[in-house]
Amino acid sequence: MALQQNVASTAEVRPQPSAQLRLLGGALLCLAIAAVAIAASDYAPLVGAPLFAIAIGVVLTNTLREPLRLKALRIGDVSKLCLKGGIILLGASLNIGDILRTGLDSLPLLFVTIVVGLGCSLGIGRLMGVDWRMRCLIGIGTTICGGSAIAALAPVLRAKAEEIAYAISVIFFFNMVAVFAFPPLGHLLGLSDPGFGVWAGTAVNDTSAVVAAGFAYSHDAGIMATIVKLTRTTLIIPLVIGFGLSMPWLDPDAKKSEMSLAQRAYQAVPTFILLFLAAAVLNSLGWFGSYAPDVQLLGRWVLVVALAAVGLQGYWAAFVGAGTKPLVLGFVTWVAVAVSSLGIQTWTHSL
Repeated sequence: MALQQNVASTAEVRPQPSAQLRLLGGALLCLAIAAVAIAASDYAPLVGAPLFAIAIGVVLTNTLREPLRLKALRIGDVSKLCLKGGIILLGASLNIGDILRTGLDSLPLLFVTIVVGLGCSLGIGRLMGVDWRMRCLIGIGTTICGGSAIAALAPVLRAKAEEIAYAISVIFFFNMVAVFAFPPLGHLLGLSDPGFGVWAGTAVNDTSAVVAAGFAYSHDAGIMATIVKLTRTTLIIPLVIGFGLSMPWLDPDAKKSEMSLAQRAYQAVPTFILLFLAAAVLNSLGWFGSYAPDVQLLGRWVLVVALAAVGLQGYWAAFVGAGTKPLVLGFVTWVAVAVSSLGIQTWTHSL
């Protein structure tokens, strides 16, 4: 008995890997996947490294999740850090004038797709009997910035943890569909690089999926899609404020929040977008000089690493037991946004 107690005591005090070591382990795994994806893209350039990275990650997490101890490797943190870092490095290869011009030109189209998406989510969701909080979360996640927008709006709505988790899962599911469906659809429709970039930037939910789909189509399409998506992301702020002001109508029993609406709007500002713009300003001033191509190559590598991490989070068992109505609503809203984006571009002859 004493020996068993000693063994149990030893097991209890066995040191666990530190958070930094687990993060490093996750980063190394994603880096290895990225290396394989980039090598594979040399043999299948039409598929591209972004799609290979996500596909490999999805396969691993659904077959070797436990042996690789993926839950302990802080894959989510790797995804966030590398995605933001890759976008900032991408900014270092662009001209600030081109970014501002593209962003401003995309605003009218973004306004239309946001109105269509939110109207669809709130109106059709109500007819389907979906809870009002879920309708709002799916609507803003589809029309603005996926999980980031949901996270920014959730405290304003006082959404429950399970509502947040499922809304993000719905958005993630259609992210994966978009990554693999949009590039072949774009080729089938004969879209130009700018036309596909604007379509992906306005109609694909999350930033990571926009980057993957855009660069899978072409480098120019990827840059266009990223700029349009980052412009779309900044619209989190007015929409969070708008939902906050609408709370008395959305939820008559709403109580005053401990944090002011202004504070929540401030917290919704994506800092990495400001750094992306700062990097573009420095590049426009010639600060990177002859190192600009190396910075651009590093940025592509970091983005592929981020997308490998995104794939490793595609654990389909997370959907088991969830209701189907929010998933159907997410699909209908997503299709409405995608079709409206294509429709406006067709009407304005910009495809």
